[in-house]
Amino acid sequence: MNLQTFTGSTLQECIARVKGALGPNAVILHTRTYSKREWLGLRKREFVEITAARAMSGQQRRGNSMNAAQIFEPASQPRTKALTPFASTAAKPAVVRAGSSDSAIITMQPPGRGLLEMPATNAIITQQVAKDVDDLKKLVSGLVDVMHKKDAPDVPEELFEHYMSLIGNDVAEELAREIVVTLRKQLRPEHLLNASFVKDKIAEQIEKLIPTGGPILRTKTIGPHVVALIGPTGVGKTTTIAKLAANLKLVEKKNVGLITIDTYRIAAIDQLRRYAEILGAKLSVTNSADDLRQAVKAMSDCEYVLIDTAGRSPRDMMKIHELKTFLDAACPDEIHLVLSSTASEDCVELAIERFDDVHFDKIIFTKLDEAAHVGVMLNAIRKLNKSLSYVTTGQDVPDDIEVGERRKLAQLIMGGAL
Repeated sequence: MNLQTFTGSTLQECIARVKGALGPNAVILHTRTYSKREWLGLRKREFVEITAARAMSGQQRRGNSMNAAQIFEPASQPRTKALTPFASTAAKPAVVRAGSSDSAIITMQPPGRGLLEMPATNAIITQQVAKDVDDLKKLVSGLVDVMHKKDAPDVPEELFEHYMSLIGNDVAEELAREIVVTLRKQLRPEHLLNASFVKDKIAEQIEKLIPTGGPILRTKTIGPHVVALIGPTGVGKTTTIAKLAANLKLVEKKNVGLITIDTYRIAAIDQLRRYAEILGAKLSVTNSADDLRQAVKAMSDCEYVLIDTAGRSPRDMMKIHELKTFLDAACPDEIHLVLSSTASEDCVELAIERFDDVHFDKIIFTKLDEAAHVGVMLNAIRKLNKSLSYVTTGQDVPDDIEVGERRKLAQLIMGGAL
């Protein structure tokens, strides 16, 4: 028997080559899959190999048919029809009783459409497609690494994986490069082989880049300590105000007053009014700068006054200037810019740039529980050189708010759990 080997990227391609070279009745003797690295070793590609031979002659077929019949039929039963050659190792012979006679007919499924419709073949094809997709992902990942190595030649090879981890967590490339290059100067070569040790040291480097301002503290003995929250729409200012008020009132036992100038959303006023009723805190709704000034004076007996402002689009400079006019009338002791940790780098940078005219003092990051990556927090804090006061980790009032902690944030940026 003259054996030939055929190779293809897929099972279908291999079978087509077998049929083209040996005919539709070719006998498939063996199939296997193997992998081969391509693209400078970056991609691992799967191949299918089939070993096959031409169909037997009529005389050979009859001889083999007699032998096969003796295996599958009782010796006492007559053989009335010759057997056809075995078409594929994937299909096993079956004994069929025809009519009233007891003659056994062994039928084989020819290669082609029938073979492709077999469950085993479908499973192989599905597995092959999944492997191709996985190989493509690895290839793209490898090409991305190559491009980053080209763009960052000063990043040490020993720390390149950690550098890519920082970028994968949305840390700016320039900042990630600064962190690993600084670390390379501080560590001995043998320390670089300990991945967990290096990761801890990177976390320490990140900690140094995060200034924290601690909780809100009253610094005066007469009059209320006034705190205003500003920021883009949808970042969670009203819920954050409620959490701060609840902690001051219920935990620290302070006298708290609430003021809202968010008259654009009726729901925001109703939400804050409900919280004020639950806490037993004063609430004032104002519509102008003069009203806001009078509302702050009316709460002179409070220890803390928290001002909730309407969300402003960073692109609407007229509304931001209007907000500045309101806050100038209130003369707050602290202004916190509230940003969402789920926002993109571009959105955060635009908000920082436009709200800078309001002269805020600290930053609050919300929705850490919803963020896939939190490197954007480090980028913003580093760029502003402003201290982080609070982070929020859910919707529950008053529980899901925490004072910003460097170590915990560094671990989150390194990919740790909340």
